[in-house]
Amino acid sequence: MEATGRIGVLGTGTMGAGIVQLAAQSGYEVVACDATVESLERAQVYVRQGLSRFADRGAFSEDEAAAHYDRIHWTTLVDDLKDSEAVIEAIVEKVAPKKEAFAALDALLAPDACIFTNTSSISITDLSSATGRPERVCGTHFFTPPPVREAVEIPRGLLTSEETVERAKALITSFGKLPIVVQKDVPGFVANRFLMPMIIEACRLLEEDVASKEDIDLLVKKGLGFPIGPFELGDFIGLDVALDVTTYVHDELDESYYNPPRILKEMVRAGRLGHKTGGGFYDYDVD
Repeated sequence: MEATGRIGVLGTGTMGAGIVQLAAQSGYEVVACDATVESLERAQVYVRQGLSRFADRGAFSEDEAAAHYDRIHWTTLVDDLKDSEAVIEAIVEKVAPKKEAFAALDALLAPDACIFTNTSSISITDLSSATGRPERVCGTHFFTPPPVREAVEIPRGLLTSEETVERAKALITSFGKLPIVVQKDVPGFVANRFLMPMIIEACRLLEEDVASKEDIDLLVKKGLGFPIGPFELGDFIGLDVALDVTTYVHDELDESYYNPPRILKEMVRAGRLGHKTGGGFYDYDVD
């Protein structure tokens, strides 16, 4: 059974676009908001292609895919989010822009509306402090790509209410996903406390000429049994995101281990961010 209601998504990059698709194909009316028309156009292509792939696999018919897409309202106007029962923020992984977005949403939304965030590392307590409703703020950390990955991390803030956690769980369940609650608001939550060390160690091994990136990825896949190597994964999630997360965790924990590797910084400075730019540790075809 499909869900009903209106969900807002603020930010339509790779993660935001995936969340838009997931919400729409789950039956929600979706308001997808971003700052530029160009960002929305890229997201529209992403969602159309994603729905088409699901239809090709028999998840739903082509007519149903079209109906799902028609549930989405694309806009550059934040005010269009005002009637949403919940908004999922999915903008850049940096504290200041997120807090600015939270303050704007707090002023706009109905008092009982929840503000959820797709942050993969930043303190929910800190972000919620930009609002007058910290009890209605919670994390909903999707994994790439959101329509495919089964679990969603739900980190709670210090003041997040039980009701809000239950609403987040209910929303994620209605998307057909598995909600996993993180009970303490720690930097990087659970998933990235495992993921980032793997990328950090891979970068350090490469910097020290211990092995090539290809061989490191190959050993992790064929030796350890991981489905993807650390350099491939970094390119997939975005090296800028990996750098932002690692930097945030390093600064918050004040542990030298999490100091971002120089090669990761250099890749980001060079604009080699992975799949989304056509090149990261590896090169990719970009349509």
